[in-house]
Amino acid sequence: MNDVWFASSRSYDAKELIPALEKVLAPQLENCPVRGKKIMLKPNLLAWRRPGDIACVHPAVILGTARLFLDAGAVKVDILENPAVQTAPAILHAMGIADTLKQWNVGFFNFEKYTRIPEPEGLFFHNLELASEFLEYDHVCDIAKAKTHGMMTLTLCVKNLFGFVKGADRMAWHLNVGRDYRSFAMMLLDLYRTISPDFNLLDGIVCMEGNGPGSGTPAERDFLAGSRDALALDSSVSSLFGIRDLPLLRCAAERKMDLEYENKGDVPSPEPLKLPDPPGLFTEWGTFLPPGLKTIFRDSWIARPVLDPEKCIGCGLCVKMCPPRSLKLKKGKPEFDLPNCIRCYCCQEHCPQGAIRPVTPFAVRFARKTEDLIRGMFRKQ
Repeated sequence: MNDVWFASSRSYDAKELIPALEKVLAPQLENCPVRGKKIMLKPNLLAWRRPGDIACVHPAVILGTARLFLDAGAVKVDILENPAVQTAPAILHAMGIADTLKQWNVGFFNFEKYTRIPEPEGLFFHNLELASEFLEYDHVCDIAKAKTHGMMTLTLCVKNLFGFVKGADRMAWHLNVGRDYRSFAMMLLDLYRTISPDFNLLDGIVCMEGNGPGSGTPAERDFLAGSRDALALDSSVSSLFGIRDLPLLRCAAERKMDLEYENKGDVPSPEPLKLPDPPGLFTEWGTFLPPGLKTIFRDSWIARPVLDPEKCIGCGLCVKMCPPRSLKLKKGKPEFDLPNCIRCYCCQEHCPQGAIRPVTPFAVRFARKTEDLIRGMFRKQ
């Protein structure tokens, strides 16, 4: 059984943050000493568009983690990531922590070496081409931000490993499995098994809820979490948030992966996060329908991306990031070709203004209300 450690911190101020980080990292270091070792930190650096952007792991968490590994005797600590639009060095400079990292001799780079990694047995997808720099280090530390996600409901430590995939290939993966969220979850689990980070940390002090993972709203939950196992951490935190049917965990159970965990430390009781509309609940259910009828059901039952023209600034980034090229700029605004949209929500994820969000059709909302009513009637009996 995997231990998942929690610590409370109501702010990113060093006086409160560092002791909390120590509480969740120290047990991991006891089981895996790093003296004389080389450590790679992989934080979630989606994009830094404004001071305090909650799309990224907070800079204080990055600094604190690097310092703790150095203090534990690591001979080399580097930060590597491949953000969607910016570079990792540009984001760390914008965060204002690059100079401190340089003083500590902590390097920070974009992933550049992509190759096919030797596969462990039992993968769902084969010939994964990933950033291979992690093979040059003794240990990987996965540092995730607790955020909602328009496609996977939550993005935690396992989803953060998608950053090891090259940017252009990420769009290809969305195109290949974008209509089948089970397959996408299976691919994430393959990354988890291939990379197998030895240290895992989750920034849940200020989470993102609603229109995540790029344009949601802040949700203060005041905790940090850590575990030697990314999947155990995700399973624990999902349960604490009251999310029992996360696609990733459902697929992990199907593959008979170890989901057992034991919570330790200052275990929080966080309020649930406001979730985005789930995009694909009925995708697999409609697989056996005739193509024409399947299209009707798909359009009627699956959430679709919708543009808020008042928020849109016409930057065209959503068009650039659309894998099937189902978006076109017309009169300075993106226009959706919904029959060709694979509901991967790359447009929503990368929109700098939060102008795109997934919207659940009326049929699904009606079905949910009906189900709630029926369940309520049975509960009263």
